[in-house]
Amino acid sequence: AADPGYKLEIKETLTLKPHGLYIHAKRRDNQIIEAAPLPLITPLTSAFPVAQNGASTTNGIPMRVLYGSNAGSAEAFAQRIATDAKAQGYAPSIGALDSAVGHLPQEGAVIIVTASYEGQPPDNARHFVAWLDGLPAAALKGVKYAVFGCGNKDWARTYQAIPKKIDQKLADAGAERLIERGEANARGDFFGDFDHWYANFWPQMGAAFGQAMRTPTRTTLFEVEFVHGTRDPLIRQNNLQIGTIVENRELVNMAAPNARSKRHIELALPENSAYRAGDYLAVLPINPADNVDRALRRFGLAYDAQVVIHMAPGGQTFFPIDQPITAGELLASYVELSLPATRKHVEQLAILTPCPPEKKALEALMADDTVYTEAILNKRVSVLDLLERCPSCGLPFAAFLQMLSPLKPRQYSISSSPLWSASHCTLTLAVLDAPALSGQGKYYGVASTYLAHARPGTKVAMTIRPSNVAFHPPASLATPIILVCAGTGIAPFRGFIQDRALRASQANGQSLGRALLFFGCDHPDVDFLYQEELAKWEQQGIVSVRTAFSAAPVGEVKFVQDRLWQDRAEIVELLKQGATFFVCGDGRRMAPAVHEMCIRIYQEATNCAADEAEQWMNEMERTHARYVADVFA
Repeated sequence: AADPGYKLEIKETLTLKPHGLYIHAKRRDNQIIEAAPLPLITPLTSAFPVAQNGASTTNGIPMRVLYGSNAGSAEAFAQRIATDAKAQGYAPSIGALDSAVGHLPQEGAVIIVTASYEGQPPDNARHFVAWLDGLPAAALKGVKYAVFGCGNKDWARTYQAIPKKIDQKLADAGAERLIERGEANARGDFFGDFDHWYANFWPQMGAAFGQAMRTPTRTTLFEVEFVHGTRDPLIRQNNLQIGTIVENRELVNMAAPNARSKRHIELALPENSAYRAGDYLAVLPINPADNVDRALRRFGLAYDAQVVIHMAPGGQTFFPIDQPITAGELLASYVELSLPATRKHVEQLAILTPCPPEKKALEALMADDTVYTEAILNKRVSVLDLLERCPSCGLPFAAFLQMLSPLKPRQYSISSSPLWSASHCTLTLAVLDAPALSGQGKYYGVASTYLAHARPGTKVAMTIRPSNVAFHPPASLATPIILVCAGTGIAPFRGFIQDRALRASQANGQSLGRALLFFGCDHPDVDFLYQEELAKWEQQGIVSVRTAFSAAPVGEVKFVQDRLWQDRAEIVELLKQGATFFVCGDGRRMAPAVHEMCIRIYQEATNCAADEAEQWMNEMERTHARYVADVFA
């Protein structure tokens, strides 16, 4: 202090501060910043302690942690469990589910965290699930396991299908369930669902193996060192390859009132890539610059401030370890900045907030589940949002990083056919740029903003991912098809129709079944995507386009389901001829409305009872025999 005899005097206005205190400060070039221990709370993420001597004491019990994950969430949960297992004294190992085909250890525990994709296994779990299907009774006797599933209730009929199947197949084969299966719903409190299941995980494990749960002595998984350096690595941990933006153009008349941007993007694929019409392209984005700048400002960092992350022994993380990286690149390329804060995050921030009004406001958010859901979850209020609301909160930068999830690739339906180009593909995407539900500035779609601003020549991390096995054009051109979509849900169907047109040009007289495209959008002069292209294909007899414009309805046709009802006679006739019915679009409103309309059409055509029509429809969806949906949140 400037005055060694100074006695503390508290001054309170909006915040607490010492009155009349002056200090001399001197800059130190190399500084180690470590999150201080948080009193009386659980660790931030996987922050169980190492022993005082720097190495964990072990009980020797193996724990095999397996994950099935395309997008990265299940893998991140698995990393957390494996890290905590080390600190709890177990001997963990971690790997994809396919690495365990043919062998699950009978010693110790097997922990499985997996997702479902429209009822199908993740790419790195397909062989494992197939192996389980062939196991006889008692084949896994002696194996002890637990299963946690990631899913989204928008896909109601296939929600948690793979986690449920794995859990049941393991039990049927004689394995012993240690903990009841848990599940997280991405449409709800995704991370909170995991925290709830995980709260009793280690006590239950300890009871199963006769081990006491260890209490943490430190609450940081890693520390952050600010250094002077020259390297600025771009490290991706999603096993993606690099492709290139070739074309990026607007599809919407943006001069129209309230127009919402939708882009057509052509990409040159990485070498040795191959896709089918209907497949996905997964793209690893970079966070919007505004969000990165907000985080840097909150912690008083320059974009090019060089940092090094040092990991606690035995830890697992998605961050680059022990090498310099700029703070801006760390926030832009590695973490999700916009996900809603969990209840634990709010609790931890409240403990570290000295200002009484700010602390009280944070504590009020945890009053009960309803308050948290309405104030945080439904409004997508992030940790960064809360930190901006509470300037006095003393959360260190390292602790902030520990609260964040890894940046995940975003998956888009490919809107082209490989017959058009085997080495290029196109995407059709809506750009999310709207006032934030939190009331703090704008909410930007992470991937759509990134791609919308990517110029030709931009290098993009990407990979092809297969869609549902049934979500592809029929093998025979003679098979009639009915395509139903709205907005950018047209993406895969542009690929279907393009594929159909190119195949028809080489068909040498092969018969061409009828194709109906039901397409809904706002207005024919604003967002009728690919209007000229569709008109050309229609003139060639490739497809018949049936539109519905919500802002310019014709008669009683406002939405795509209304047009289905208007043209129901043709639909029934094509279904009698063996047509396949495809749906792509919004899983909350559009897809359910189409589903209900199909039940109504079937009931009228067959004069059956409502429950019989619904049973028929559910069977068509379950088997993907004649009704195949690809819906998104």
